[in-house]
Amino acid sequence: MNTKKNVLIIGSIGTLLVLTLFSLETNSCYISPFCLKIRGFFSNDMFVLVFLTPPLFLLSLITYRMKDEVFRAWWGFARWWVPVIIVVTLLLENAGGGGTLGMNKDFTAFILIILYSIFGIVSLVKIVRTYLKTR
Repeated sequence: MNTKKNVLIIGSIGTLLVLTLFSLETNSCYISPFCLKIRGFFSNDMFVLVFLTPPLFLLSLITYRMKDEVFRAWWGFARWWVPVIIVVTLLLENAGGGGTLGMNKDFTAFILIILYSIFGIVSLVKIVRTYLKTR
C-alpha cells in the first residue's frame, strides 16, 4: 500500500509540474527572467522525461482503489519499463553531440511515440487482465 501511495504522489507532483510549466510557457511574458528560464527548460531535451509522469499518474490513479494484486501486476511492468524509456530517450536525444544517434529527428520522435504507446497499452492490458482475474 505504501508503494501505491508513493507512486500516486510522485505522479501527481510531476503532472502538476508539467501543467504549471506548460501554462507558464503558453502565457505571454516577454521580459521576466523567470519566463526566460522556463522557455529554456522547455527547449531542453530533458523536458521529454517530465512527460512520463502524467501517464504514470493516470495509471496509478486507476489502480489506487483496486486490489493490491492489480497494482502489483502493473507495478512489476512499470518499474522496469519507465527506466527503459528514460534511457532510450537520453540516448536518442543527447548522443553523438548532435543527438538522435545520427538518425532523423522524425524517426527519433517515432521511436519515442512507439515506446510511450507500448507503456500505455501494456499497462492498461495488465491492469484490466489482473482486475478481471481477481473479481
